[in-house]
This record gives sequence, C-alpha cells and structure tokens, in this order.
Amino acid sequence: MRSTATQNEVLVRVVAPHFVAGMVLENDVVVEAAPILRWAVGRGMGWLRAYLARKGWRASVVDK
Repeated sequence: MRSTATQNEVLVRVVAPHFVAGMVLENDVVVEAAPILRWAVGRGMGWLRAYLARKGWRASVVDK
C-alpha cells in the first residue's frame, strides 16, 4: 500500500453490475487497484476508457 500522494494522482471509482471498486492513477497510468481490478495496474487511461466502455462499466473521479 502506498502512503504518499502526488499532485498527478487521481482516485477513480469503477461501478460494474457485480462490484464497486477503486483504482489510483498517476500520470494517466494505474499504479494501485482493488483486488478485483488488479489486472489494470500498468494500463494507461486510453486503454481503460475503451475497456470500461466495452464492458458497460462506469468510472468517475473521486474528489479529494
């Protein structure tokens, strides 16, 4: 688990029919994710947007 946040860090909430989970993006790359989204670590935002749209899942940025 990471303990320091950077200015380029964004928390994203993913809502799917069977789960709600979060992931942390830094410079538009997933650096940390809930266990159900662990496969997304290292993926870029463009790829994630396309994947989420294909699955019909929703994603939103969580405000600090």
